[in-house]
Amino acid sequence: MLIKQQLLSGLVLILLFLGACSNKTEESSAESKEEKKLLDSTSTEIVLDKIPSEIICLTEICVDTLHLLKIEPSAVSAAGITQESEFFGEAGVAIPLIGGTFFEPNIEDIYQKNPQLVIGLGGVHDSLRESLGDIPLYIVSPLSYKDSIEFVRVMGSITGRQDLAEAAIKNFEGKIELFKEQASMDITALVMYGSDVNFGIDTKESVVGSLLAEGVSYPWSTGGDAESHTSGGAQFSLEEVLKQNPDIIFVETFSFDKKGPTLSDQLSESPIWKELKAVRNDEVYEVRTNIWANGRGIGSLSIVLDEVTGIIENGK
Repeated sequence: MLIKQQLLSGLVLILLFLGACSNKTEESSAESKEEKKLLDSTSTEIVLDKIPSEIICLTEICVDTLHLLKIEPSAVSAAGITQESEFFGEAGVAIPLIGGTFFEPNIEDIYQKNPQLVIGLGGVHDSLRESLGDIPLYIVSPLSYKDSIEFVRVMGSITGRQDLAEAAIKNFEGKIELFKEQASMDITALVMYGSDVNFGIDTKESVVGSLLAEGVSYPWSTGGDAESHTSGGAQFSLEEVLKQNPDIIFVETFSFDKKGPTLSDQLSESPIWKELKAVRNDEVYEVRTNIWANGRGIGSLSIVLDEVTGIIENGK
């Protein structure tokens, strides 16, 4: 009798265990089938039927953010930040490239990778949505560093890596506070970019400009007339720069020829350039265009803060 009771009790425990496992399996299955809906920067609804594991980055803020979340992109645009030492470095060489150009990526290359999500840049990749068909396209359009922070939260939610996202944001916000402490509003800074003497500048309505404005004087504004291909960018003249006469100038040279002259070299013969305080005091710095201009994510912006803070500290 005792043996029968023990067998019966054991059978009950097994059935309870199997029932619990069955419930967990059903719950897990339900979670995997639950749709996630979100709006991108164009207010287009994106529907994901599961956590995407195959993500293509057509813009560097995607590469930047996935790196923070410890996710390797399925494919990326060429000549971006992927192989920079602070990102995927040498391992980035193995990440497939999407052919075509940044402005017109090869659609067939995208299809061949069979992605579950494609991330593009606003004002550049919006028109790809129809060509991609059922492949979800999320457009991101950061207008300030705060938008870059929000994008990390979005991608953390999409990929189920909210903890990594919040940790990265906390680290970045700590760098901003340090920058505020070590910088000074008595210092006027300027970020300029271009491939020749017809240059543009990052205004305080740009991602990098809005960040620098947290710790230094950054009086440059679009006046409501920003360039369409670079949010918060504006064409400028040396005469206009001289009116504010910045203490420090950061220069992003756009060039397909690494041996070609830098933007600051091209401007060096201008009498007005020579009048600038930053030029006279040797406070003009050529920076990595990939990081400063193309990165847009908080990983790249952390590098910007480190470099700017270092320059300011060395100048004290």
